[in-house]
Amino acid sequence: MEGMIEMLPVNVQKEMLLNHTRYLRFFRLRRERVKPGQNHPAQRMAESLPAVYKQTLDLAFYQSLMMLLDPEKDVVSGLINREELEEKFHRLDRAVDLDPGFQALGHMEREAAKLNGSELSAAALEGLGLGSIGIGSPETVILTLLMLRTLYETALLYGFNIDHPWEKDLALMLLSAAFSSGEDAYREQQALTRVLKGLADGVTPEIDREKRIRAAASHMAGSMSLQKFVQGIPVIGAAGLFFNSAAMNRLQTLSRCVYKQRYLQMKDRAIKAGHI
Repeated sequence: MEGMIEMLPVNVQKEMLLNHTRYLRFFRLRRERVKPGQNHPAQRMAESLPAVYKQTLDLAFYQSLMMLLDPEKDVVSGLINREELEEKFHRLDRAVDLDPGFQALGHMEREAAKLNGSELSAAALEGLGLGSIGIGSPETVILTLLMLRTLYETALLYGFNIDHPWEKDLALMLLSAAFSSGEDAYREQQALTRVLKGLADGVTPEIDREKRIRAAASHMAGSMSLQKFVQGIPVIGAAGLFFNSAAMNRLQTLSRCVYKQRYLQMKDRAIKAGHI
């Protein structure tokens, strides 16, 4: 088409490099979240919380994930307009084939941001609604549902089949990584990077659903234990509006980065194989 940038490997590779830089920056910030000798008020308050509180929240997230990922119930998939997202992917993908440099790919990113923006609003309302009456832990099912739904919808928008068992394990890895900090963030980054490299090379990693659910629940509980404790106190419980939005935004930042990189790798392989 006249005025469009030709589909060249260099364009895709440039986008891959820029996106990988954002991926590295995300984890650098997560590693710097906790530093030895830090004396931040929020950190001191978090350390003073009773251990039983974190354990209770850990169990709540674990049970939420187990229920929502039960293949017989398939709760999350039932709340997704899959046909619309798949149609949107094919339309955007055709545009990228004609113009992979900036405009078409940027449009795909904006569509992902709009999609996630609606989830962000839902998370904010959910946090305010429960927090304002002083109920914290029962919201873990709703919050976890919103997070999984966001991950699945982002995957579909970038052309990945969420029916594949491995895609659900990858979603759990993203949850675990997004809510890690300090040395845990470094370990999560290494594990996620290895898996993504394997997927790019056509190697399907081993599925370990139980292990990944426990890891995700632990990191989610650790990251949000203080926040949910505050949200569970009447009067200041409306802070849930901010905490849930911040948590969702963090997950969306990482998920868009990961699925975009996988999409670009897919396009790069197609170009080199002469399919585009």
